Amino acid sequence: MQNKVVPNREYKSGLFAFIFHRKEDLLSLYNAVNESDYADPDELEIYTMEGFIYMGMKNDLAFLIDSRLAVFEHQSTYNPNMPLRGFIYMAAALKKYIALNKLDIYSSRCLAIPVPRYYVFYNGSRQMEDETILRLTDSMEGGDAVKESCAEFKAHMININEGHSPKIMEKCPLLYEYSYFVAAVRRHIVGRDSLLEAIDMAVEECIREGILADILRAHRAEVTEMLLKEYDEEFHISCEKKISYEDGYDSGYDSGYDAGVKQEKARAEEADRRADEANRKVEILTRKLRGCSDEEIADVLNVSVDVVRECIAGIERGS
Repeated sequence: MQNKVVPNREYKSGLFAFIFHRKEDLLSLYNAVNESDYADPDELEIYTMEGFIYMGMKNDLAFLIDSRLAVFEHQSTYNPNMPLRGFIYMAAALKKYIALNKLDIYSSRCLAIPVPRYYVFYNGSRQMEDETILRLTDSMEGGDAVKESCAEFKAHMININEGHSPKIMEKCPLLYEYSYFVAAVRRHIVGRDSLLEAIDMAVEECIREGILADILRAHRAEVTEMLLKEYDEEFHISCEKKISYEDGYDSGYDSGYDAGVKQEKARAEEADRRADEANRKVEILTRKLRGCSDEEIADVLNVSVDVVRECIAGIERGS
């Protein structure tokens, strides 16, 4: 049985930020979702904080325009906790704003701060409406959170899967092209054992069709690396293991004993083993694409050179 290279759960996130890193493209996207018509990219001040990580969370894009502090996140899986994530990140972004503008939060004068706007661009496989509002109070326990909570935070989730949100796609052609490219990668993955082959075929298709053609021609290696990049979030992995174990416990308890526990735990451990193996393949291939030698890769990953060479040979065979 062949071991498939499993696509990274968040493999599109880096590409999304890469494609929209220019001010003019960010402004086009903001105009599309905000129904505005700002024309001068220089009015936009970048607030993305490189290296900002909290519990494995990192933002994609953040910027200030016309007293609006906008944060853009990309998600390839549905996550009901986006309001909480956005709330945490927005607090950090506002802290940066306060520091840059030398504001005194202890002043007796009411400070003027920008209006927070939080957008989540979603293109996972779960069926969703074109636009959905997620609220922080949905996560709060006990009582009537909407009435009792001193805080509310909303995540405006926009479905950017192919065929969704047509008005936004029409106003921001680059978003449409990104959506098409992601759909092309998914189409080519079906029935193939090699993610690299699927990416190559999707890139060729999009260049022929004029989709992200300039970006793909100029940055093909970088795009490929972003799509193969390993997703290694220890906090998420530990939570998934706990959930899998608890699900197994419930199953065992309902059947009268712990047989379900053992079965689900074994299944979770096997899934972890396969994920680790797939991640190692991705890491080896990524470093190979960067030009590292087999010996350098083996040294960094603490494996033998034979393991590296066998892995590369297997990837080339599609196994």
